[in-house]
Amino acid sequence: MRNSGKHGGKLALTAVAGALALSACAPGVGAQSGDGTGGSGDTTRMTVSYSQLVADQLPLWIAVDSGLFKKQGLDVTLTSLSGSDGFPALISGQTQMASIGASEMISGAASGAQVRYLATLTPVFPYQFYAKVKTASQLKGKRIGVTTSSGSVYVATLAALKQLGLTPKDVQLVSLGSVTNVNNALIAGSVDAALSHPPASAPIEAAGYHSMLDLAKQKIPTSNVGLATTAAYATSHKADIKKFMTALGQAITREKSDETYAESELSKHLKINDPKALKETWEYFAKEVLPARPTPTTAQLQTSKDALAKTPGVSKLDLSKIVDSTYFPPAG
Repeated sequence: MRNSGKHGGKLALTAVAGALALSACAPGVGAQSGDGTGGSGDTTRMTVSYSQLVADQLPLWIAVDSGLFKKQGLDVTLTSLSGSDGFPALISGQTQMASIGASEMISGAASGAQVRYLATLTPVFPYQFYAKVKTASQLKGKRIGVTTSSGSVYVATLAALKQLGLTPKDVQLVSLGSVTNVNNALIAGSVDAALSHPPASAPIEAAGYHSMLDLAKQKIPTSNVGLATTAAYATSHKADIKKFMTALGQAITREKSDETYAESELSKHLKINDPKALKETWEYFAKEVLPARPTPTTAQLQTSKDALAKTPGVSKLDLSKIVDSTYFPPAG
C-alpha cells in the first residue's frame, strides 16, 4: 500500500490537538503527577520519553546509568513512547522532555504546540539503504519499509530516494510501526529495501542485502533524534534544563571516549551480546554520527519541514522561534 506524509501528518496533528485540549482543561498539576518540581531535598524529578529503542539514545542511557544526572541534582526517568504518543505526552505535561525526531517536532509545532528544540543527538541521517538490486532503477515499483508515513525514517527514506534519483511515486512505501519491525521485515523479505544501521546491519547483510547508500556520510543536516520541551517548561525550569544538558554533554564525552562502558550500555539496553555487533554499533554512532557538541540548528529542522511541506501549517513555521541553542551555543 502506498503511503504519503499527508496522512501521517494528519494523524500527528489530531493527536497533538487532543493533547493541547487536554492540557488546557487539566487542573493544576502537582508534584505527584510529574511536573518535575517535587522530590526530596533539592532533587528535581524529570520524566523524559524516547521514541525508538536505538543506539541514538545511548547518551541518555549513559547519563542515567552512570549517575551523571544525579550528580546534577536531577532524578531522571526514561520512558519509551512512540513518536505519536511521545509528543502529546510532552504537551499534556506527562513528561518534561522528549527525545524525538524533527518530523514530530515540526508536525506538533504546526498544530499550534509551543515547543523548544534544545539539543540534537543525531544531526545526520544514521542510516544505510539496504536492497538486493544492483541499480536504483531496479527499485521502481518495489516495497520500501518505513516506520510511519511522517517519522524520521520516512524523512530519511525520502532523502535516500532523492540521492538515488528516485521519488516516492517510483516505489511503494510501507509503514511498519517501528525500527525493529522494519529490520525484521527486511530480513524476512516482506519488503524489498529499507534503511537500517548497526547492530541490525550484520543480519541484514547475512540475508543477502547490500548497502546502496550511506546517508550518514552524506552529512545532510537533520535531527533524527533531538531533545524537545515545551516553551512553558523551558521558561520556568531554565536552571534544571541547564543541569540536564551539562550531564548530557558529559555522557556524550564518555560515549566517545570509553568504548568498553559504551558497549556494555548498548548490550544492556539493546539486548545484544555479539562483540562484533557491539563494536560496529559503537564505532558507527560514536565516531560517525554523534556530535561532540549537540547544538540544535534551524537547518536540522528544515529537512523535515521540506518533507512535510504539504501538512497544514508546516510551511508557515518560523524555525528560529523553535530552536533554542543557548544550552549548546555553536563552538567558537
